[in-house]
Amino acid sequence: MDFKCTGDDLEQIPEEVIEKTGITFPGAHSDKNNMATLAKELRKHRGDVIARVPFCVTVEGEAYGALIKLGDAMNGPRVESYRYTSIEEMSNIQSLNLNEGRIREVLNAVEILAKAGEKVALSVEGPFTILSSLIDPMDFYKGLRKEPQRIQEILTVVEEGIIRYSLEGIKRGASIISYGDPVGAIGILGPKVYREYSGPSSWRIIKGIKQAGGKVLLHLCGKTSTALEKIEMARSFPIDVDEASTYGQALLGLQDTLTEPIAIGHRCIKGSLDKVNQAVIWGIDLI
Repeated sequence: MDFKCTGDDLEQIPEEVIEKTGITFPGAHSDKNNMATLAKELRKHRGDVIARVPFCVTVEGEAYGALIKLGDAMNGPRVESYRYTSIEEMSNIQSLNLNEGRIREVLNAVEILAKAGEKVALSVEGPFTILSSLIDPMDFYKGLRKEPQRIQEILTVVEEGIIRYSLEGIKRGASIISYGDPVGAIGILGPKVYREYSGPSSWRIIKGIKQAGGKVLLHLCGKTSTALEKIEMARSFPIDVDEASTYGQALLGLQDTLTEPIAIGHRCIKGSLDKVNQAVIWGIDLI
């Protein structure tokens, strides 16, 4: 199956929510308390059951050294300049530091929300999306052909950081890890590059998060889960849920019953208010 994405990489924040909270930008992107307050009010405004943080896809890239322009309420965080100018230079990429910068604030916001009784989804980006913040994508794609060994070494570092970030989010109280790699989608890279690089990279990350054990609900972007199934690195299976449930309620109901990690996919977590079609959600097993 092909997944049709209707989402956006930037959380749309209604003006009335901004006015109600009194939060100014870019504080909502860089301060734990502002982030937690805004996530809670957004959840209430939507009538949702899940609070989501952060509100953009640039947090991990910034933590690896990308220069990010945080913007305002209308124009969210975007890459202002790349950290690296070549694959050779990027091969010196360092392990992800979770104890400073915005990534620390996001984790602290997760903890604040969880302690307040919120059900939190921590949005985590995949390797290709992160690396697109660090180097010109054209230079990176050239490296896929010319320096595959360096690319694999870089991916190993980034994958380790993503797994650690996800597990720390769970430790801080996140109910759901929402994982996607929009820049690494099969429709962007093509089947060959996806099969050789992006797909296996996401596969290793999913495996690494699940191997940690515990009541982990890992929600995969529909583009990721369907692509992995298409290249036969994963298979899906139906999970029966209450027909009256919204997708968000179904996810939290499942999370409450978990005794071991599970991956869910083939849908977008931003559709948490949608009714569940045919009273099922889709589990994803790695192959």
